Amino acid sequence: MGGGKLQQEVGKMALIVALKYKNGSILATDTRVMYDEIKRDEAGKLEFMTDEIGVAAFGLIGATDDILKPVKDNCKSDPTISFDKGCRNLSDNAFDWYKKYAERLDEDESYGFILVSPDRIKRIDEKGYSEEAYDYECEGDGRRNGEYLLREHFKKDLGEEEAKRLAVFTILETSKIDPTVGNDIQMAVFPKKEKYKLISNEEIENIKVCVDPMHWDVFESRIKTLKDIIEMREKINNLWEKIFGFKLFLQNEKAVFQIMVPCRNETEFNTNILALALLTDQLNIKGMKKYVTAKDGSINYLERFLTEKIKKFPPEIISNLRDIRIMRSWKFPVHPTDPKFIKMVYKITGDLRYPPHWPELYSKSLDMYKESLSKLLDCLQDRS
Repeated sequence: MGGGKLQQEVGKMALIVALKYKNGSILATDTRVMYDEIKRDEAGKLEFMTDEIGVAAFGLIGATDDILKPVKDNCKSDPTISFDKGCRNLSDNAFDWYKKYAERLDEDESYGFILVSPDRIKRIDEKGYSEEAYDYECEGDGRRNGEYLLREHFKKDLGEEEAKRLAVFTILETSKIDPTVGNDIQMAVFPKKEKYKLISNEEIENIKVCVDPMHWDVFESRIKTLKDIIEMREKINNLWEKIFGFKLFLQNEKAVFQIMVPCRNETEFNTNILALALLTDQLNIKGMKKYVTAKDGSINYLERFLTEKIKKFPPEIISNLRDIRIMRSWKFPVHPTDPKFIKMVYKITGDLRYPPHWPELYSKSLDMYKESLSKLLDCLQDRS
């Protein structure tokens, strides 16, 4: 090693959150590593010592890697090791490492670990001192902000989903005000009656959408789309009445209001797509029956009416409305989710992953409805 400063990787890892819920514990961490002013994301910080013990390190990478490696090797040879024994081994290694290299560390170069089991949380500092946490623990460069958020929002006997949301929320909100904390997150759940569960990136992204307010640019774009939809429905009704003697769209203020509600997850998608499909359904069939006959269904009547009265019209007017109906009709909770719905998701988003990114799918559904209205309005304006 030589004299002077410790010649090791000087990257520092940021924020770790551990908290208890009704039936276990959660361990979550961002993945940002800081090399002075350089940020690097997607570094693995969360590891599993056994099926029931998880560990995440904060502070100096070189130090924590050196201290943790023999403990992990020991756990591999003895996978039934107890939480207390694992903590003692890690504490002893941390203290031995500190005694060996303390003089070579700068004053601000700290490090440590958080260990989690289904019913225990412990923090171990650079000198090997350990403390039990009875509700939650937060460590790393973003600790002050994280502690504040946990203190404000933690409640005893949280459900698993609530606890996961709180862990993600704490890291996500801290990342907005602390540049050393990233918003790429790793998370594991340690249930009392099962093996640990590593939470997938897809699930974490969906949780982020649930807890993170809509970005301003997305919000502005959504408001403009909804404003355009409302205005075009009104213009179409006025022109339709002028040309054919009746209004096409039936009024449904509740459905119009519902499609304006933010969509951040699957539950909100279900509610909003039902409202949007309702608007595609509520057409003036009674008025159209005076001119045409068609198979049952408002969209069938509209297609027949346009075929006879407009003659040439863009097929998207009808196909978009039918696609919206498929998303409403071939998905739980209206019906068990059908392959038709999954194919429709791919057609609309171009993404093979399932489940989809629900906010994006809903935004594209609104765009489809807006396109149908815009093309229909163009046809009526050409006719008038």
